[in-house]
Amino acid sequence: MRDRETGLTRGLPGGLGASVPIAVGYLPAGFAFGVAARQAGLVPAEATLMSLIVYSGSSQFALLSLLASGASWAAMLIIPLVLSLRHLLYGPALAPRLREVGTWRAAVVAFGLDDEVFAVSAVKMPRGNGFGWILGLELGAYASWALGTLVGGVTGAALIEGLPSLVPAFSFALPALFVALLVPLVSSPGDDTTERGAVLSTRSLKAAAVASGAVATLFGLTGLGNWG
Repeated sequence: MRDRETGLTRGLPGGLGASVPIAVGYLPAGFAFGVAARQAGLVPAEATLMSLIVYSGSSQFALLSLLASGASWAAMLIIPLVLSLRHLLYGPALAPRLREVGTWRAAVVAFGLDDEVFAVSAVKMPRGNGFGWILGLELGAYASWALGTLVGGVTGAALIEGLPSLVPAFSFALPALFVALLVPLVSSPGDDTTERGAVLSTRSLKAAAVASGAVATLFGLTGLGNWG
């Protein structure tokens, strides 16, 4: 039993430390969602509960729009599901580093595996049984998103009314976070000899970054900023 407990917590502090850049981005992004939720008619407790259960920024903002438009329950179930289909690629990509993880631990990891967690895990997660490390990473991200939502729901309306210039900064929080995560990934030495399917090479990351930037710029120039 002691060995199992040690395996569960090993790497947890390192994962929590690695979550700091994500938390820095999630706090203002969650704050922005809390403000938007209040404007959509949700009380702070409802907004925070949504962040704790749904835990998906794109899906949560989409749900606010659907609620405001009076969409059906079917639409509110299907659209977030479609928005989250990309997550089906994340688990298999990290599976080689979680070989000793059982069913319930895999379910815990799956729940907390969002875009930013995947980006950091794909490069920094220890080889072998990295459950403790990724659990720490996910706990830091999850707590910061929920906390940001709560603070935004409680105090956001007054803050935005007093400092309206903050609104554009909140909306740019997640794009800025991705840029902050991308820079060290593409500037670190590449390693094409890692486990099959476990980590993208630096060359692949650079190619993906350039292609994504070009596509986003094209959409932006043609007036399709949301698609970008």
